[in-house]
Amino acid sequence: MHQSHLAGCDKAPLDFTLFDAPAGAFRAWSTCKTQWEDMNPANGQYYFNGLDNLLNALHIKGINDVFINLGSTPNWISSNPTDTVCDRANVDGHPPGMCDPPTDLNPDGTGTDLAWRTFITALLAHVTASGYSSNHAHLQFYSIWDEFHRSDTVNTQTCFPPGSPTGDLPCSFRGTFAQMLRMTQDLRCIVEGHPNDPITATSLTCGTSNYAQIGMDPAALIMEGDAGGENFDNGSQPMQNYLFCNDSPPPNSMCNYGSAGYDATDVISGHSYFAMGKVPEHDMSAIAQEERVDPNWGTSKAKIYITGEGGWGKNANPDGTPSVPDPNLQAAYVARWYLMLLIEDVQRGYWYAWDGSDNNGSGGLWSPISADFPPLECTTADPNIGGYYCTGAIAYMQTVDWLSGATTTTATCPGGCLSPKSGVFALNLTRSGGYQATIMWDSSSVTACSNPQCGNTAIPNTPSFAVSQWRDVAGNTHSGAPASLGASPIIMENMTPP
Repeated sequence: MHQSHLAGCDKAPLDFTLFDAPAGAFRAWSTCKTQWEDMNPANGQYYFNGLDNLLNALHIKGINDVFINLGSTPNWISSNPTDTVCDRANVDGHPPGMCDPPTDLNPDGTGTDLAWRTFITALLAHVTASGYSSNHAHLQFYSIWDEFHRSDTVNTQTCFPPGSPTGDLPCSFRGTFAQMLRMTQDLRCIVEGHPNDPITATSLTCGTSNYAQIGMDPAALIMEGDAGGENFDNGSQPMQNYLFCNDSPPPNSMCNYGSAGYDATDVISGHSYFAMGKVPEHDMSAIAQEERVDPNWGTSKAKIYITGEGGWGKNANPDGTPSVPDPNLQAAYVARWYLMLLIEDVQRGYWYAWDGSDNNGSGGLWSPISADFPPLECTTADPNIGGYYCTGAIAYMQTVDWLSGATTTTATCPGGCLSPKSGVFALNLTRSGGYQATIMWDSSSVTACSNPQCGNTAIPNTPSFAVSQWRDVAGNTHSGAPASLGASPIIMENMTPP
């Protein structure tokens, strides 16, 4: 799960309590000022109060698996400190130049990279200090950049200032592949150790590069810069090039190091949005493609693959109409997004975002105030933290309930699960005590829901067991077998779950 705002970090009216829905992992991207530029505002100055507050809240909730996305070069060390086409340039007090590499790192990856190395060493010293883990969650995954494929240097995008009236996007990264590799190798050395790992640009190794400390948290893992995952912004090609430099990298992008990017990476991460009127299953072919960028995919040597963020994107279109045209269909899409990630063997998925409930927010699941559709319907009072659950939150919690403790046995997709067509999907589950269940839905396009299944598709293959009850994503239990399927997943069961 991703939550953007938190009490103790943000002022009213954005001082939200940490989400109360069940989750085993959390993604921090700027939450509580946890990017490089936030935590290292000047040379030798560090601000970790926001990080401490976030990790303490997660620890209290029982989450000990945190993915932090660093990125965002501090203005004082940016190689282009007046660059206004970077993410968040001159927005909400953020400076320009955060998408440009540091001045102490040359385009070919040489240079000291001392500002980055010093910051990472200070960060690791802070989060691995004696006693820190007793009341703070663990930073399990470190990502060097967010969406580095939004770039005019390692990709072919044209960069625009934030808030462009045409909807065009700013750049996230304007360095070279060699610079990203160097920063990743420095990060991995300091975090994990591995003295014999190469620092490619300098022809030295982790153990001979005179780091102040190495191997400060060997249990943590390093991921590439969170690229791609969806077809509309061409993220897969920059990811392929960062890992292997073998898919026509742009001129002057300094992609000449073979598989060094792959060797420096523990986790491959993409983004899985189904924006612009698409359905969640639209992402399955892009996810399968990205997973198979890894030549070891399907073996014990494969890298971990996760979805660093995803959802339906903005809650409202530029004209103010809802991006998903029915609140019950929004609920269906949340469930289907997680189910399709499970089918594609994605090991973690972070919905974006729990608290993004206004028109300009993304994927809102909870609102601090009661809200009627459009763009979201958030009218179920949250008894734990206040505010109101949106329909998507209820569906999320039901999906967690369906899957937690169950074993997935088989999945079927229309046309195959690597690049499915529209139609009926099925996921079979078992539990102890003879429990059997099948989750089914029809991905064919609909615009409104008139029954719990959100449709009237005939069930093509009845489960192999006698169905005693079925449940919908709103949390209702129905006796017997359903008469039909629809766009909203249902679970058919042979008994009440043990």
